[in-house]
Amino acid sequence: MRYYFAPLEGITDSIFRRLHSKYFPGIDRYYTPFLSPTVHRGLTAREAREIPRADSLTYEAVPQLLTKVPEDFLWLAGVCADLGYKEVNLNTGCPSGTVTAKGKGSGMLRDPDALDAFLDAIFREAPLPISVKTRLGFESAEEFPRLMEIFNRYPIKELTVHPRVRKDFYNGSVDMDAFRYCLEVSKAPVCYNGNLTSVSQIEAFRKEFPQVPSVMIGRGLV
Repeated sequence: MRYYFAPLEGITDSIFRRLHSKYFPGIDRYYTPFLSPTVHRGLTAREAREIPRADSLTYEAVPQLLTKVPEDFLWLAGVCADLGYKEVNLNTGCPSGTVTAKGKGSGMLRDPDALDAFLDAIFREAPLPISVKTRLGFESAEEFPRLMEIFNRYPIKELTVHPRVRKDFYNGSVDMDAFRYCLEVSKAPVCYNGNLTSVSQIEAFRKEFPQVPSVMIGRGLV
């Protein structure tokens, strides 16, 4: 099983990742806190620190992109390709109110048709493989089958599923029945994210889901 460090805004910045990988080895991949490209087509100083040249890093990193505009996504994906990264990650899972109000993050899940059009645009021209991080829906897990139909239309490198809906944020229990459904129908490899905070929980998860190749852990690792 591969272990990924989830992006945590304001915590897992470039300094944290460098020091964590040095003193606590064993993580296969670190995801950057989301980068939000704009029409200005330039990186801020903070963004530049988050994605230096890939060959300057001592660990594997994947830039996470947060936008609902295909042209902005493709521009920043191109920057990441030029910097030597091998993959970018699309964030359709962030539950923050300031993010979803703009139709980004898990706000994209409210409009499946718009999400489908967005994915069609970026996968037709993407300079790099794209992985996706998502939730079960915005209001209800009943939205998830429709979302999976859409995700299955595209060559997603890996689909990370946090089995809660947006309104849950990080509260309450995760919906493992919905996750099992995802494993049954997903054409992409599936990564699990959510409520793994101890070694014993990870071992129990591995025994129950031996077919899952990777897990993404955030708060548990912190």
